[in-house]
Amino acid sequence: MIKGVLDFVKALTGPWTWRNARGWITIILLVLVIRWTGCEPNSIPSGSMLPTLNGDLRLWRGDRVAVNKLVYGPRIPFTTKRIFHLYEPQRWDIVVFRSIEKNAQHGTLVKRVVGLPGERIHIADGKICVNGKPVDPPEALRGVLHYTDKLSRTDDNVKTFILGLAKNAPRPPELNPSHQGSQALMTDLDRLHKMLGNTDPETLPPGERDALLKDVGPLSMEVARELYEKKQTELYPLQYGIRTEDEYAVVPADCYLVCGDNSGDSLDGRYFGWLPNGHIVGRAFCIWWPVSRWRDLTGFSKTWWGMGLLYGIPALLVIYESVVFFRRRRKALR
Repeated sequence: MIKGVLDFVKALTGPWTWRNARGWITIILLVLVIRWTGCEPNSIPSGSMLPTLNGDLRLWRGDRVAVNKLVYGPRIPFTTKRIFHLYEPQRWDIVVFRSIEKNAQHGTLVKRVVGLPGERIHIADGKICVNGKPVDPPEALRGVLHYTDKLSRTDDNVKTFILGLAKNAPRPPELNPSHQGSQALMTDLDRLHKMLGNTDPETLPPGERDALLKDVGPLSMEVARELYEKKQTELYPLQYGIRTEDEYAVVPADCYLVCGDNSGDSLDGRYFGWLPNGHIVGRAFCIWWPVSRWRDLTGFSKTWWGMGLLYGIPALLVIYESVVFFRRRRKALR
C-alpha cells in the first residue's frame, strides 16, 4: 500500500534527487512571488456586486476574478504595509481588500471605489455627490450603479424572515395588535408556526419555502418587509457617505469609500467605514472563470502589454516546446 502511494507520488514529481528538488523549490518560490507581487485569483463571496460580478463561492456558480496586486504597490506579506506605492486607486476601480471588521463573515471582499481621500461624499437620489456635486459613473455603468442610503432586501430575504418570526416566540413587540396589517401577519405567523414544527427555516429550499408561504397575503408581506427593513437598519446602520457630519462625510487621508454595485443589498463602506489603503490587496482586472462569463474589467486586453500577456506568453511557450521537440528529434535521428 505504502509502496504504491510512493510510486504514485514519484510519477507526479519525478525522481527524488537533489536536482529535481531544486527544480520544484524554484517553481514553488516563483509561484509564491507571482502571487505575492503580481496576480492571484479571487472568488466573490456574496451578491453585493451584482450584476457586475456573480457572488457565489461554489466553483460552477460564482465568478472568479484575477487580481492585479502590483498596480497599487506590493505589500509586506501578512501585513497592511506597502513596500512602495505605484498608482493610487481611482474612482470606479473594483478592488479586492481585507475586511476591516474584526469578526467579519468574509475576510476578503470585493467592492467598487466611489470616494477618494479628502473628498466630502454624500449619497443622494441614487448618486454619489462629491464636494456637493453629483458625479456620473462611466457610460457603461450608468444603467448599473444606483446608490441608496438604506438597505432594501429582496423578496427571498423577507420570506426567510417571516418563517424565522413564525418559528420563534414571542412575537415582535413592534407589531401593534390593533393594526389591521399586524393582525393579519400575526394570524399568518401562528399558522406557519404549526406547519414548521421542528424545521429550520434557514435550511428550506426555495420551493418548500414558497409552498409554506403561498397563503400569506400581500398585507402581511408588506408589514413583514417594513419590520425586516427596520431591524436591518438597527443592526446595520448606513452612516458613512450618508450622514453630513465630517466624521461620516469627509474621507480621511489614505482612505477610500467602497460600495457594492448591488447597493440595496451590500454591507459595504457605508456601514463599516473608510477603507485604509493598506487593506487593499489589488485591483480586479478580469473575470477568468467561468469561461462563459469571461470579461475584461479594466480594458487591459486592448493595450499592447495586455495583448502581449494574452497572446505573447502562450506563443512563446508554443515556440519553446516546438524547439525542444525538434532538437530531441534531431538527436534521435543521428
